[in-house]
Amino acid sequence: MLKDKDIRVTLISEIAKLNQNNDYRLVEELAVCDGDARVDIAVINGKLCGYEIKSDRDTLERLSRQIDAYNKTFDYITIVVGEKYKENIIHEIPSWWGIQVALKDTNKVLIKSIRPAIINDEVDARSVIELLWKDEILKLLKSKGIKGLSNKNRRKLRDIAMEAIPPNEIIEYTREALKVRKGWRAD
Repeated sequence: MLKDKDIRVTLISEIAKLNQNNDYRLVEELAVCDGDARVDIAVINGKLCGYEIKSDRDTLERLSRQIDAYNKTFDYITIVVGEKYKENIIHEIPSWWGIQVALKDTNKVLIKSIRPAIINDEVDARSVIELLWKDEILKLLKSKGIKGLSNKNRRKLRDIAMEAIPPNEIIEYTREALKVRKGWRAD
Protein backbone atom coordinates (compact mmCIF):
# COMPACT_ATOMS: atom_id res chain seq x y z
CA MET A 1 0.00 0.00 0.00
CA LEU A 2 1.35 3.37 -1.00
CA LYS A 3 1.58 6.14 1.57
CA ASP A 4 1.19 9.87 1.01
CA LYS A 5 4.94 10.47 1.34
CA ASP A 6 5.73 7.81 -1.30
CA ILE A 7 3.39 9.47 -3.79
CA ARG A 8 4.45 13.01 -2.82
CA VAL A 9 8.16 12.46 -3.56
CA THR A 10 7.44 11.16 -7.05
CA LEU A 11 4.79 13.81 -7.72
CA ILE A 12 7.09 16.67 -6.72
CA SER A 13 9.80 15.24 -8.98
CA GLU A 14 7.35 15.06 -11.91
CA ILE A 15 6.10 18.60 -11.28
CA ALA A 16 9.70 19.83 -11.29
CA LYS A 17 10.32 18.12 -14.64
CA LEU A 18 7.15 19.64 -16.14
CA ASN A 19 8.14 23.12 -14.98
CA GLN A 20 11.91 22.94 -15.48
CA ASN A 21 11.87 25.71 -18.10
CA ASN A 22 9.29 27.84 -16.27
CA ASP A 23 9.42 30.35 -13.47
CA TYR A 24 7.35 28.61 -10.80
CA ARG A 25 6.97 28.01 -7.10
CA LEU A 26 5.90 24.82 -5.37
CA VAL A 27 4.29 25.04 -1.92
CA GLU A 28 3.34 22.03 0.16
CA GLU A 29 0.34 22.07 2.49
CA LEU A 30 -1.08 25.42 1.35
CA ALA A 31 -4.09 26.53 3.40
CA VAL A 32 -6.93 27.89 1.25
CA CYS A 33 -10.26 29.62 1.95
CA ASP A 34 -9.02 31.05 5.24
CA GLY A 35 -7.96 27.61 6.42
CA ASP A 36 -11.09 25.65 5.45
CA ALA A 37 -8.87 23.23 3.53
CA ARG A 38 -5.22 22.55 2.87
CA VAL A 39 -4.03 21.36 -0.54
CA ASP A 40 -1.14 18.89 -0.52
CA ILE A 41 0.83 20.65 -3.25
CA ALA A 42 0.25 24.02 -4.89
CA VAL A 43 2.16 25.08 -7.97
CA ILE A 44 2.22 28.73 -8.97
CA ASN A 45 3.44 29.13 -12.54
CA GLY A 46 1.27 31.85 -14.03
CA LYS A 47 -1.74 29.86 -12.87
CA LEU A 48 -2.63 28.38 -9.48
CA CYS A 49 -2.51 24.60 -9.73
CA GLY A 50 -3.47 22.30 -6.88
CA TYR A 51 -2.59 18.65 -6.35
CA GLU A 52 -4.51 16.60 -3.79
CA ILE A 53 -3.09 13.22 -2.80
CA LYS A 54 -5.36 10.42 -1.62
CA SER A 55 -3.14 7.46 -0.89
CA ASP A 56 -4.39 3.94 -0.26
CA ARG A 57 -4.19 4.72 3.47
CA ASP A 58 -6.33 7.88 3.24
CA THR A 59 -10.09 8.23 3.41
CA LEU A 60 -12.33 10.45 1.32
CA GLU A 61 -14.11 11.92 4.36
CA ARG A 62 -12.84 15.48 3.84
CA LEU A 63 -13.04 15.41 0.06
CA SER A 64 -16.37 17.25 -0.34
CA ARG A 65 -15.11 20.18 1.79
CA GLN A 66 -11.81 20.15 -0.10
CA ILE A 67 -13.61 20.18 -3.46
CA ASP A 68 -15.57 23.26 -2.47
CA ALA A 69 -12.46 25.16 -1.30
CA TYR A 70 -10.25 24.09 -4.21
CA ASN A 71 -12.90 24.96 -6.81
CA LYS A 72 -12.93 28.54 -5.50
CA THR A 73 -9.14 28.89 -5.47
CA PHE A 74 -7.33 26.94 -8.18
CA ASP A 75 -7.19 27.34 -11.95
CA TYR A 76 -6.34 23.64 -12.27
CA ILE A 77 -6.76 20.78 -9.81
CA THR A 78 -5.43 17.26 -10.09
CA ILE A 79 -6.20 14.48 -7.66
CA VAL A 80 -3.55 11.78 -7.34
CA VAL A 81 -4.91 8.55 -5.93
CA GLY A 82 -3.60 5.13 -5.01
CA GLU A 83 -5.04 2.04 -6.65
CA LYS A 84 -7.66 1.78 -3.90
CA TYR A 85 -9.57 4.77 -5.33
CA LYS A 86 -8.77 4.59 -9.03
CA GLU A 87 -12.12 3.06 -10.04
CA ASN A 88 -14.52 5.29 -8.12
CA ILE A 89 -12.75 8.67 -7.83
CA ILE A 90 -14.21 9.87 -11.13
CA HIS A 91 -17.66 9.86 -9.49
CA GLU A 92 -16.43 11.91 -6.51
CA ILE A 93 -14.80 14.89 -8.22
CA PRO A 94 -15.78 17.61 -10.72
CA SER A 95 -15.35 16.78 -14.41
CA TRP A 96 -12.70 19.48 -14.90
CA TRP A 97 -10.33 17.97 -12.28
CA GLY A 98 -7.40 15.93 -13.53
CA ILE A 99 -6.95 12.38 -12.30
CA GLN A 100 -3.66 10.56 -11.81
CA VAL A 101 -3.09 7.13 -10.30
CA ALA A 102 0.03 6.24 -8.32
CA LEU A 103 1.22 2.68 -8.76
CA LYS A 104 3.99 0.75 -7.04
CA ASP A 105 6.50 -0.67 -9.50
CA THR A 106 9.19 -2.72 -7.79
CA ASN A 107 11.09 -0.12 -5.75
CA LYS A 108 9.59 3.03 -7.23
CA VAL A 109 6.28 4.83 -7.61
CA LEU A 110 4.86 5.51 -11.06
CA ILE A 111 2.21 8.14 -11.64
CA LYS A 112 -0.12 7.49 -14.56
CA SER A 113 -2.39 10.21 -15.94
CA ILE A 114 -6.00 9.11 -16.39
CA ARG A 115 -7.51 12.50 -17.25
CA PRO A 116 -5.86 15.92 -17.65
CA ALA A 117 -7.10 18.89 -15.65
CA ILE A 118 -9.13 21.49 -17.53
CA ILE A 119 -9.15 25.21 -16.69
CA ASN A 120 -11.55 26.23 -13.93
CA ASP A 121 -13.56 29.23 -15.09
CA GLU A 122 -15.20 29.69 -11.69
CA VAL A 123 -12.21 30.85 -9.61
CA ASP A 124 -13.41 33.22 -6.89
CA ALA A 125 -11.28 36.36 -6.46
CA ARG A 126 -12.21 36.62 -2.76
CA SER A 127 -10.91 33.10 -2.12
CA VAL A 128 -7.73 33.84 -4.04
CA ILE A 129 -7.00 37.14 -2.26
CA GLU A 130 -7.25 35.25 1.05
CA LEU A 131 -3.88 33.73 0.13
CA LEU A 132 -2.17 37.14 0.43
CA TRP A 133 -0.44 38.57 3.45
CA LYS A 134 -1.38 42.01 4.72
CA ASP A 135 1.66 43.74 3.24
CA GLU A 136 0.93 42.18 -0.17
CA ILE A 137 -2.65 43.48 -0.11
CA LEU A 138 -1.40 46.92 0.95
CA LYS A 139 1.02 46.96 -1.98
CA LEU A 140 -1.81 46.10 -4.38
CA LEU A 141 -4.10 48.79 -2.99
CA LYS A 142 -1.35 51.43 -2.99
CA SER A 143 -0.53 50.58 -6.61
CA LYS A 144 -4.12 51.58 -7.41
CA GLY A 145 -3.73 54.90 -5.57
CA ILE A 146 -5.92 53.91 -2.62
CA LYS A 147 -4.93 55.71 0.58
CA GLY A 148 -5.88 55.68 4.27
CA LEU A 149 -5.07 52.03 4.81
CA SER A 150 -2.51 51.96 7.62
CA ASN A 151 -4.90 51.14 10.46
CA LYS A 152 -6.89 48.48 8.60
CA ASN A 153 -6.58 44.75 9.32
CA ARG A 154 -6.08 42.16 6.60
CA ARG A 155 -9.77 41.27 6.39
CA LYS A 156 -10.79 44.91 5.90
CA LEU A 157 -8.03 45.41 3.31
CA ARG A 158 -9.36 42.41 1.37
CA ASP A 159 -12.86 43.96 1.42
CA ILE A 160 -11.50 47.26 0.12
CA ALA A 161 -9.61 45.46 -2.66
CA MET A 162 -12.70 43.48 -3.66
CA GLU A 163 -14.71 46.69 -3.98
CA ALA A 164 -12.06 48.71 -5.82
CA ILE A 165 -10.26 46.25 -8.11
CA PRO A 166 -11.64 43.99 -10.86
CA PRO A 167 -11.57 40.27 -9.91
CA ASN A 168 -9.27 39.28 -12.78
CA GLU A 169 -6.67 41.83 -11.62
CA ILE A 170 -6.83 40.51 -8.05
CA ILE A 171 -6.33 36.94 -9.26
CA GLU A 172 -3.44 37.91 -11.54
CA TYR A 173 -1.73 39.98 -8.84
CA THR A 174 -2.09 37.17 -6.29
CA ARG A 175 -0.50 34.61 -8.63
CA GLU A 176 2.54 36.82 -9.11
CA ALA A 177 2.77 37.83 -5.43
CA LEU A 178 2.79 34.18 -4.33
CA LYS A 179 5.40 33.24 -6.91
CA VAL A 180 7.85 35.91 -5.71
CA ARG A 181 6.99 35.93 -2.00
CA LYS A 182 10.00 36.05 0.34
CA GLY A 183 10.13 34.66 3.86
CA TRP A 184 7.72 31.86 3.11
CA ARG A 185 8.63 28.65 4.94
CA ALA A 186 11.74 27.25 3.24
CA ASP A 187 12.91 30.57 1.73
